[in-house]
Amino acid sequence: MLEQYILPNKARVYLLPQENALSTTTLIMYPVGSRYESEKLSGVSHYIEHMMFKGTKKRKSAQILTREIDRLGAEYNAFTSKEYTGYYIKAGAAYTNIALDILSDMLFNSVFDAKEMEKEKGPVCEELRMYKDNPIMNIDNVFEELMYDGCALGRDIGGTPEHVMSYKRDDVLKFRDRFYGPNNMHIFMAGHIGEEVREWIKNMYGMQKNSGTPTRMFDPATLGSSAVSKRLRVEHKQADQAQLMLGFPAFKYADEQNASLGVLMTILGGSMSSRLFTEIREKRGLAYTVRSGAEKYRDVGYGYVRAGVEPKNINKTIAIVKKELEKIMTKGVTKRELADAKTHLRGAMELSLEDSSTVASWYAKQALFADEILTPEEKLAKVDMVTAEQIQNVAKNVFDWKKVRIAIIGDVEKTDVRF
Repeated sequence: MLEQYILPNKARVYLLPQENALSTTTLIMYPVGSRYESEKLSGVSHYIEHMMFKGTKKRKSAQILTREIDRLGAEYNAFTSKEYTGYYIKAGAAYTNIALDILSDMLFNSVFDAKEMEKEKGPVCEELRMYKDNPIMNIDNVFEELMYDGCALGRDIGGTPEHVMSYKRDDVLKFRDRFYGPNNMHIFMAGHIGEEVREWIKNMYGMQKNSGTPTRMFDPATLGSSAVSKRLRVEHKQADQAQLMLGFPAFKYADEQNASLGVLMTILGGSMSSRLFTEIREKRGLAYTVRSGAEKYRDVGYGYVRAGVEPKNINKTIAIVKKELEKIMTKGVTKRELADAKTHLRGAMELSLEDSSTVASWYAKQALFADEILTPEEKLAKVDMVTAEQIQNVAKNVFDWKKVRIAIIGDVEKTDVRF
């Protein structure tokens, strides 16, 4: 049962006890990411995430900090997206106090030493280059740059190496102080939750002072040009396989139609028995990986299909996807497909929520972006209510080929692509 409350300094706490859990995940989330940045500071949220591991007033260096977590046998990391940044430690329940202390120390007392800041620009740039050099990891970036061309949502989360190298310490600290106060902090704890946890949170987080006035205002997302030539982006790269991603504008995070879209995308390409997996891989042998899904932001979203194929098979694959979308729009889905997709989504959710870190993350995204926080069963009840008629209507609304965006990374010429 979710317990939530607000500390005197406006930090929000969410406790998610799991019966018989042996571990505890502590996840600290901030509703800030790359879309909140100016163009000049593009990628700074990701850079700040790195710097939080580089030493505090009490733990003087990255080695001291990470060694203290490593000795616990804990899982820990941080992540930055376009709309949120998170830091977590998952450890045995006996180490909950130290995990809370370490995260509090990192987030409130990191020193952001000038020399360390300059040195860390190197690893950040190398991380960006790593993603850029890996088509499987980079195709999402290329696709969103195309889909949201011209607005902050279309920029790479990490910025560019040129942006990173140009950061000034004062600008970075000003951004951090604005968004990293307790009044913008969401504390999630899942797994084994002892009675003493509330007192620990109060002492380590509730006494901290706010450093700025964060804002959740952002420039609304805009779609790139609707001209045919502007809805295709090919990043040429010598490789044996080309990565293909195509998609359509869909729904924002809080839209009720996402339940229907989730079932639709599961039927389309969410499993090894899905339509696209069957048609593209099993029947024709064109790809190893084929999948479909949806991405949701605060004000926009999209449905997508991804596949890795030989460059010469790009057009054939696009044609198959288009044909399958048209089938769903005109003929709908079968009773068996609908029932199987619902049980698939239920089973996958139940398996994932056995893990305390998944539970924390699952509730965190709702707390930050949904109109209300639903339990897993309440969420699944919405899925169970989805009808074949709703799926067909959503398909007709979303799969407008005049709005399709197609991104490709591989040994493909843009002039050869047909869609």
